[in-house]
Amino acid sequence: MSRVVVIGGGVVGISCALTLQSQGHSVTVVEPGPVGEGASWASCGCIAVGEIVPLSQPGMLMKVPGWLLDSEAPLSLRPASALKLIPWFARFTANARRSKMRAITADLAQLTFAATDDFKAQLADVGHPELLVERPVIKLFDDDNDLATMRAAFDLAREFGCTIDQVSGHEAHEMDPAIAPDFKYAALLRDWSFVTDPKLLVEILMQSFTQRGGEIVSNAAVDFTRDGQHIQNVHTGDGRTLSADEFVVAAGTHSRVLAKKLNIPLRMEGVIGYSTALHDSGIDLRHTVFYAKGGFGITPYEDALAVAGTAEFADLNAQPDWNRADVLVKRAHRVLPGLRTEKFERRMGRRPFTPDTRPIIGRSRRLTNVTFATGHGQLGLTLGATTARLVADVIAGRVPSIDIQAFSPDRF
Repeated sequence: MSRVVVIGGGVVGISCALTLQSQGHSVTVVEPGPVGEGASWASCGCIAVGEIVPLSQPGMLMKVPGWLLDSEAPLSLRPASALKLIPWFARFTANARRSKMRAITADLAQLTFAATDDFKAQLADVGHPELLVERPVIKLFDDDNDLATMRAAFDLAREFGCTIDQVSGHEAHEMDPAIAPDFKYAALLRDWSFVTDPKLLVEILMQSFTQRGGEIVSNAAVDFTRDGQHIQNVHTGDGRTLSADEFVVAAGTHSRVLAKKLNIPLRMEGVIGYSTALHDSGIDLRHTVFYAKGGFGITPYEDALAVAGTAEFADLNAQPDWNRADVLVKRAHRVLPGLRTEKFERRMGRRPFTPDTRPIIGRSRRLTNVTFATGHGQLGLTLGATTARLVADVIAGRVPSIDIQAFSPDRF
C-alpha cells in the first residue's frame, strides 16, 4: 500500500484520510487550522441530497446585480474583489443555459444520491450513527412570488428524482410548531437530513483517524518538489518536508493557490458564509428550516440553534463582516417568533465555489500522483464521505462507481 499525504483536514480531507487509512494506506494529514472550524462549522449542517440544481439558474441570475450592490443581500461582493472576479462570473453566467443546467444537475445527482448511504456508513465506522438526524428539511415562502423563484429549480430537481412536497405554511407550522404560522407555502425536502453538530463531527472523524495510527501535521502546505509529472514532497510552513507516494489536495479555498504551484489552473473562488450559534434560544425546533427570501437556514444543533447563510465574495485574507451574521439573526425572528438571541457565538467559513457548481474530484493529466478533492461549495459536508470513496478508488487504480469525468480538474 501507499504512503499518502492529504492536504486539508476539513470534513472532505479527513473523510479522504479515514477512507484511505481503512484500505491499508499510511496517511498523514496536513492541516493548519483548529480542528472542526473550517467551512462546515459555519453551515446549516445538512446532508443536502436535493441540492443538485446549479446556482446559475436564470431566476437567481436576475437578482445578482441588485444583490451585489446591497451589503445585506444573500449574495454580496467586496469592492476590492470586483475586478478579479469578472472572469469567474462570466463562466458562472454561461452555465445558465438550459442544456448546461440539466447536465450539471445530472452530474450532481450522481454524487448527492449516494451521499446519505456513504455518510451513514462513515458514521457507523466511527461508532457515532446518532450524529445524523433523518428528518425532512422545510423551506418557507411568504407568497406566490416568493415560491415562483424556486419553482423551476424544484421542477428540475423532481425530474431527476428528488422528493419535494409542496404544502401550506400552516401545515409546516403543524409539523413543527416553532415555525411562524403565517407563511403561505412551504416545501418539504424529503431526501435531506442534518447533523447534530458539524464541528463535533469533524472532531470525531479526526479522533478516529489518529486513534487508528494516522498522523496530523499542524501546519500549512506551502510548496512542492516535483520531478516532471511526479510530485515527490510537500513542504510545510514550518520547514518540514513530507515525502509520499500519493498526494490529495483537499484544502478547500486554499486548494487554488496550491494547484497554481502545480501549474493546474482551478477556476474556484472562496465565498464567505456566516453562522451564529444561539444558546438558550427558547425555541424547540425539530427540523432544519430555510427561509428562501431571507437567504438563510436554521438548524437545531445539539446545544444551540445555528442561523447560517449568505454568500460573500472576498479575498482569502479578508476579515469577516459580522454585520452579515447579525442581519441573519434579526431576520430569523420572522421564522421563529419569540426567539432569544442574547447568548450567541458568531462563526464564518470560506466555501470553495466553482463557476459550474461542480466539485473538483480526480487527477489532472499533468500529474501522475495527485488527486484533487475540493471545490464543493455548499456541498462539502454532504459529499465528504462520497468524495472520499471516489478518491480512494482513483488512488487504488479502480474504476470509480460514479463517472467522475465531469469533475476533472482539467475541465477549466
